Amino acid sequence: MKKTTFILIVLAMVSCVVYTKDRKKFVVNDFSKVRLDTLIPIKNKSYYAYYIKVKGSVNNSIKIKSNRHDDIILSGTIDTLLNGDYYGGDTIIWAFDPYKAKKGKLEIEYAL
Repeated sequence: MKKTTFILIVLAMVSCVVYTKDRKKFVVNDFSKVRLDTLIPIKNKSYYAYYIKVKGSVNNSIKIKSNRHDDIILSGTIDTLLNGDYYGGDTIIWAFDPYKAKKGKLEIEYAL
């Protein structure tokens, strides 16, 4: 009985940790390199929008780039949410480019 209970608890914990291909969340402390992330739509899932959340501060301008729209340039203290239409099918590639920024801390989330 104890072994079964233990196994059920472990399975419950593992099921709470879900890997998704259509969402990325990360913290930027290193402004020396570009970061690329690919969001892949999940098959048979309905989509209607993508969003980008950026929160934190930087000492100069950064760029968020994508294969679906123009570059987004942000600087200083940032607390923004951007979104746009997305109806699935295409993979979206996002790039965080430190551009002119050398230091700061940002929390960034991309999602479909």
